[in-house]
Amino acid sequence: MSLNTVDIVNAATLEKVVLAKRISAFLRDEHSEEERATVENVARMLAQDIALQVRETLAFELRTCNALPYDLAAKLASDVESVACPFLASTLAFTDMQLAGLVPHLEEYAHITLARRPDLGPQTCQAIVTVGSDKTATYVVRNDHITLSDQTCDILVKKHAENQGVMDHLSRRTDLPLSTVEMIMHKVSAECRAALVEHYSIDRSVAEEVTGNSMFEAMWRQLEKASPTQVHAYVIDLKRSGRLTHDLVKDIAGRGCLAFLESMLALETGLTLGAVREVLYAGDTKAFVGLMQKAKINKSAAQDYHRIVNGQ
Repeated sequence: MSLNTVDIVNAATLEKVVLAKRISAFLRDEHSEEERATVENVARMLAQDIALQVRETLAFELRTCNALPYDLAAKLASDVESVACPFLASTLAFTDMQLAGLVPHLEEYAHITLARRPDLGPQTCQAIVTVGSDKTATYVVRNDHITLSDQTCDILVKKHAENQGVMDHLSRRTDLPLSTVEMIMHKVSAECRAALVEHYSIDRSVAEEVTGNSMFEAMWRQLEKASPTQVHAYVIDLKRSGRLTHDLVKDIAGRGCLAFLESMLALETGLTLGAVREVLYAGDTKAFVGLMQKAKINKSAAQDYHRIVNGQ
């Protein structure tokens, strides 16, 4: 490309940049529908221009125009980061419903820009947490200018439950519904859990129960498809750490993992797993009672285990 050609290209780009600024100034004022339609068509052409500088200028200038055709606004919002983000950070050209519908077609940088807006609408917010990444979700929950709906909170917890960072940020909000507080109680750090209990005036015994129930769920996911050998190793670890309780054994065994009960009894009695199984499933009540006594299981717990073994 010759020097003259470069000069011509630069001059053409500069002319379009100036035109983009004039278009923005025009569209901010009141004009007839015919005049606006003509200028909007020129804006559509500039929104597709090959020169990034032209599109950047157009998007930056049009961000303050509240009345834009949807297709033009959507084109700018869907462009590369340097075009889309300045536009999305300020534009009021979309309704909440329109922007929510556009969210699935936008890139992460656009989601983050929207998530940081103090005037983020509830529908757009819900759309962002539905399709967005953990990083995007973090920006949403850290936005103190917006209120998270119950539905948005539910989506956040279901989709990002395994990301403790997102859950911790969510727990620091002061406007959560109690149902959400209960759901995230076991998903946050100990420090955040204590803050939740204090801020939302949750009874500590209730908090402990919620956490305990969730612990059972997490443990069951690990044990559901485990082999008897893996279950036995797990039970040994629980006993060593002092976490092997009657409620836990009853819950896991009651879900169908009788190997958990067998391992507990073997550890408590010093018998082999084979010997424990022989007594458990022989149907001999006297031998069963003797096994419970040897394991130092109280009468109430022994009755629970008897019902579980017999499928009652």
